[in-house]
Amino acid sequence: MTKPQTVLETARYDAQELHKKISTDIAKAETATWADVKAVQASINALGQTMKTLAADQADDVKAGINAAVTKLEEAGKLVEDKAVAAKDGVKHANAAMLESAHKAAQSLSAAVAAARTKLAHAIEPKKVIE
Repeated sequence: MTKPQTVLETARYDAQELHKKISTDIAKAETATWADVKAVQASINALGQTMKTLAADQADDVKAGINAAVTKLEEAGKLVEDKAVAAKDGVKHANAAMLESAHKAAQSLSAAVAAARTKLAHAIEPKKVIE
């Protein structure tokens, strides 16, 4: 095998490995991010429930203040999810673009390797003798 073929094949292999790594990292990042959002929402919901219980034992004006706080907490929980979904979509789009680029790079390198192999095969094929 010639040196340029080895370099091309190494580059192709590296591009394919990068493609695999990006795919794996995307899956890990999406799972971790969504788990974090769900944990924050669970904390918000638990605090809201505690505040609702507290409000039941309070005077009407205190109840109104606590209920207003609960409403704001619930809105914050929803906002966290909305923002996380938007961020996730943005990250997903960026990761998809990286993945597509790595895929195209691997395809281009595969074509270059094939061309180099064809050129090498033509160079070493037996020459036809004209009689």
